[in-house]
Amino acid sequence: MRETLDKNAFTIELDEAIVLNNGSYYDELAEKLKKGARRHIVLDFSRVDIIDDCGLQAIIRLVERYGRRGYTFTLSNPGRSMLKLLVFRDMVDRIDVRFTEDFRL
Repeated sequence: MRETLDKNAFTIELDEAIVLNNGSYYDELAEKLKKGARRHIVLDFSRVDIIDDCGLQAIIRLVERYGRRGYTFTLSNPGRSMLKLLVFRDMVDRIDVRFTEDFRL
């Protein structure tokens, strides 16, 4: 994971595969949020090739728990598999999803 901090957001560029490690992945992301100095978090999925339901559950749990603490989240450039999971889990309307101009599904 790579982190970037700018004046508006704390961006976390996620790894290529997010699978079968729901608890540890959540803990790792939560630690990064605690260290960051921003309340707006961008989770960049540009490099993520694979995400399973457990990986998505970690993301959803993070968004829900930290959202109650005043954090806001944007999911940047999620791939088709992640979009399908977001729709299936009825999360697409509850999370801000954005695409950069150069990103292609």
